[in-house]
Amino acid sequence: MGGRDGVPLQAFVDAARSRGVLYLRVDFTVSSGRLEKRQGMVSQHGTSNATKASAASPKIRLVTELPLWIRICVPALLITSAVLNVIALLPEVPFLIINSFFAKSLAGDYSILKVVQLLWEHKLYPLVVLVVGFSILFPPVKLILATISMYRSMTVPGRERLLSALGHLGRWSLLDVYVSLLLLLVLSKESFVGVTVEYGLYCFLGAIVLSMIAGIILHEMSRRSASAAAPMPIDHVRPLIVWAGWQGVVATVIASAAIVVIAMTFSSPMFQVDQFLLKSNIWSLKDGITFLFTDGLPLFASVMFLFLVVGPVLVMLMLLVSLYVPLPRQWRRRTYLMMRYTGEWSMLDVFSLAMVLYLSEQTNFVKLIIMPGTWYLFVSVALFSGSVLWAERVMRRAITKRETVGLAAIWWPWGWPRRGGRGDEG
Repeated sequence: MGGRDGVPLQAFVDAARSRGVLYLRVDFTVSSGRLEKRQGMVSQHGTSNATKASAASPKIRLVTELPLWIRICVPALLITSAVLNVIALLPEVPFLIINSFFAKSLAGDYSILKVVQLLWEHKLYPLVVLVVGFSILFPPVKLILATISMYRSMTVPGRERLLSALGHLGRWSLLDVYVSLLLLLVLSKESFVGVTVEYGLYCFLGAIVLSMIAGIILHEMSRRSASAAAPMPIDHVRPLIVWAGWQGVVATVIASAAIVVIAMTFSSPMFQVDQFLLKSNIWSLKDGITFLFTDGLPLFASVMFLFLVVGPVLVMLMLLVSLYVPLPRQWRRRTYLMMRYTGEWSMLDVFSLAMVLYLSEQTNFVKLIIMPGTWYLFVSVALFSGSVLWAERVMRRAITKRETVGLAAIWWPWGWPRRGGRGDEG
């Protein structure tokens, strides 16, 4: 079989192999002794796989692709999460118990059901929908869908979309945990108010964290089973910023600004207690985390520090590394995956919504004076979310541009021009 300018098709494929290309997203047909490019695929053996590429993705059961320890570990995580979730949502299981000698309205149990009741009484129906949806309904639904994704036959793209959606939505189930921690901080260091953390808060936190861990394991194993036979793209060890242009510069500015504002959120005062008979304590995120550590609640201090500070900063740093460090394809992929999975644990947006929830209920608890740290929090959410969305778009376009240039390098030896169309075939 002949190619352009008398070059055999097999010689073309051998040249592609020498450049590290195992699969090319092109299909070749021979017409009048000329090599014509068509959309499709050429395999390692130089045979056309256009029909195979267009075929529907087969349905497989993920559980058959998993090693034994994961087949045991993931169901155990899901079952444990379900049990803890049921315990945490029982009406008689509180998250906090508040004791107050003077402010009798504060005294009593605090739980998810109490939050829903207060929001409903104040006719804050959109917030009711959020709390009921993410804290009550979504956790069991996520467990069911995760189980289905593991045991039911599904296409690889369908399973990827399902697990990705569950991963992005899972962190919102911790909304009520952050509302409880805010209430705990507000009522701490007060002489006439006592707050006790009950096992319901531990159970709910454990249920959500275990389900998120199980979801990440399933997502990663699904990705590995799908990429085992995936084509290997052309590898050019050059930083993506070379191909990103001005859009990469914008991504850099937004990510850098996000890191600065997150640091300001961590250290700046967020609110001050403004309630009769209570001390006017001023709290920052840093003060709250330090207090939880020293007050014998290191688990919740770790949750706040890792999910609100370390996670978002790591995502921004990995974003900058992906843009500016020349990484081989394998490490570039690993960096992207670490950024995506870390992003699922970055909860600035969840904590900001928890602040909105508390402020909407503060007439029933303790009134607060909002300080600059709260506004920095809202700005950091906008910068963080915008940086991630913009950077994903920029990196996708940069990778596409780089691989397109890499493919063009294979055509040039046979007379195809670097720019423009296919050139003169006469």
